[in-house]
Formats: sequence, C-alpha cells, structure tokens
Amino acid sequence: MNDSSVTLKTADGLDLHLRRWIDPAVPRQWTFVVVHGLGEHGGRYQRFAEWFVERGAAVYAMDHRGHGLSGGPRGHAPGLTALIDDIDRVVKHARDESGEPVVLVAHSFGGLLGIAYAMAHPDRIDRAVFSAPALKVKAQVPGWKRAIGNVLPRVAPRASLSNEVDPSVLSHDPAVAAAYRSDPLVHNRISAGLYGSTIARGESFIARAGELRVPFLLLHGSRDLIIDPAGSQRFFARSSAPERALCFYPGMYHEIFNEVEQELVFQDIETWLTQRTEDQVPAWNPPP
Repeated sequence: MNDSSVTLKTADGLDLHLRRWIDPAVPRQWTFVVVHGLGEHGGRYQRFAEWFVERGAAVYAMDHRGHGLSGGPRGHAPGLTALIDDIDRVVKHARDESGEPVVLVAHSFGGLLGIAYAMAHPDRIDRAVFSAPALKVKAQVPGWKRAIGNVLPRVAPRASLSNEVDPSVLSHDPAVAAAYRSDPLVHNRISAGLYGSTIARGESFIARAGELRVPFLLLHGSRDLIIDPAGSQRFFARSSAPERALCFYPGMYHEIFNEVEQELVFQDIETWLTQRTEDQVPAWNPPP
C-alpha cells in the first residue's frame, strides 16, 4: 500500500492537508473520501484505509481546516459553507486523480458535514456512508456552556471552548483512547462560531432528511455516549433516498471504525456497496 500526502488550497488561501492510500496492484473499485470528526484528523483512518485498499479502494482523508496538519485556528471555521467548499475541493481532486465511483465516508461531526455536502452537491458523489453523524449530541455538556452556546456564536464566534469529547468512550479498545490522548494532532477545541453553524443545526438537518437524494448507508453504535443514536434513527425515518440503509451495532461505542469488532463494520460497508438490491434493503434496518 502506498501512503502519500498533498496540500490543497482552500478558497480563502489556507493549506488543506490531504492523505492518500492506494495499492496500484489491486484493481480499482471505488474512490473513498473520508471526512473525519471533531478534534481529530484524517491520519486516524489508516486502519480503515488499509482494509479497503486491499479490496480495491483508493482512500483519501483530508484534515479539516483548524484540524490536524491543515491551516487555520484550532477548532474554528468561518461557517458551514467554507467547510462544504473544502470537502468539494477534495472530492474533485480525488475524482480527477482516481476516477469514479466516489463514496463519501463521513464520521460524527464529519458525518453532519457529509450530510450537508451531499444535500448541496448530490451530483458530485455516487454513494455516502455516514458513521454516527452529529445530529443529536448525547455527551453531557455543562449548563453554563449550553447557556452561552446560544449567545457566543453571534457575539464572539472565535471564542474557543472544550468539545467535551471523552476519549475513554470512543472505543472498547483501550489502546484507542491512549493513542487519542497522546496524539499531538488531536485537540479538544471548538469555536462558538463553528458550533453554531454545524452541531447546533442538527435538528434542522433531521427535518431536512427528505432532501437527501444520494444513496446512503447510515451506521451507529447502540452504546454511543457522545452522539445519540436516536438522531440517526429519526434522520433515517424521515429520509427517502434510493437504496438507503441503516445499521445499528449492539454494544458498540462512538468510533465504530476503531471498535474491537471493526471488521464487521467494514464488511457491512463492502456488502452494501457490492451486493445491494431493492429486495435486500429492508434487511439493513434492524431496530436499535
């Protein structure tokens, strides 16, 4: 497997770091674009990339602005439009370099961005996989922070707060939490403006679920203590996209791609991409 990286430029001139994993010896089936979660970076998806590269994927993983090796204040973006534009630059680069079909794979905060992107640019991607999209926050947030969260986005959008992510409930594998805590590219910040333009709009995206026309697979761990699985369930119930499918994983925490049984999740994604028929879709909708 070849691992390389490039730097793209955002519309406002920031450096956008992009990793690529490919194996030229394996016939190409898909081009994946990974959109990571809040506070982390694309490099944390190497295991995901290794598994799918062996099966014919070219995998691209960006670092959002304000994250990882990309430019910008940590945990901040000027708004949702800028983030969607950043994703679009990566999707275009990946498609031009590795071809189609393009599959957007988006997790948590990135899952919310992925939904917004798929609604804005349904013609740019062929499929989407959403892992625990941040539609309804479950993590405990102090009352004072909830109170000012309604005010700061308007008066001090760059004000930085903790994102309240507890590494111990990301995965049942203790090595994942240890690696998260020691990773110098991981941070725990989110600006008031970024919160207001993304996570605070989770309910509005649930209400707009019927607008999403891209075939999608929605995945969520049933014991996710960071993002509430009920948000995913409500989004799916309101959606009408063709070939959509929903799968809950009993007992799994937030980062299903890093769980002990991660290969079960990977296999389900592969099955959905390669063996979907209209008759099979209902079987992908188990109760949470």
